[in-house]
Amino acid sequence: MKLIKPNQIEDGHLHAWCLYKPTSFMHFVYLAFSVFVCKVTRSKSLTTHLPLELQHHTYPRVKTGIRLIKFGNFLAALIQIKLYWENAPLLNYGVWDLKHGPTEWDLVPLIIPLCLDTGHLMLGSDSIKDAQDKILSVFKDRQEQIKHLHLHENDLIHDTHLSPNNILIKELIQEITKNRTYIFEK
Repeated sequence: MKLIKPNQIEDGHLHAWCLYKPTSFMHFVYLAFSVFVCKVTRSKSLTTHLPLELQHHTYPRVKTGIRLIKFGNFLAALIQIKLYWENAPLLNYGVWDLKHGPTEWDLVPLIIPLCLDTGHLMLGSDSIKDAQDKILSVFKDRQEQIKHLHLHENDLIHDTHLSPNNILIKELIQEITKNRTYIFEK
């Protein structure tokens, strides 16, 4: 299928087509298309970004973000695929640093299946220890929700998708991946 980029399916897990702006009608269209492609390609799961309204207080239309989640979860149940919602704070295009700060977890619903993206989570950390503590804190708070992980790291400022090395040490990876699916995101 030519519409799928080479890195769109990793280890059988599909990443949805996403828009990097406040939720609009096109988000619903992209999500429906992604669900369809997930089913047709027999992918193990589909990961899509949490709506910006549910990651940043900057965007006031929280109900619109909730509608997108309900729509996605309804389609996933109807089509019988696994759908995970990824922490993906808005980044500045080209430099890939945080535009509005990290995901504000108080906005993220407590009952949806999550994909925890470690690289996105560590952005804005002050140190390697701070990045590791953020991962462990969110993991502790959202443990039951986290079903899938995107494992990668960065320089704490730019989302460069580096392979685990300094921050995601072996023990941390073993702890957070236990009984969960994961990919080493490129």
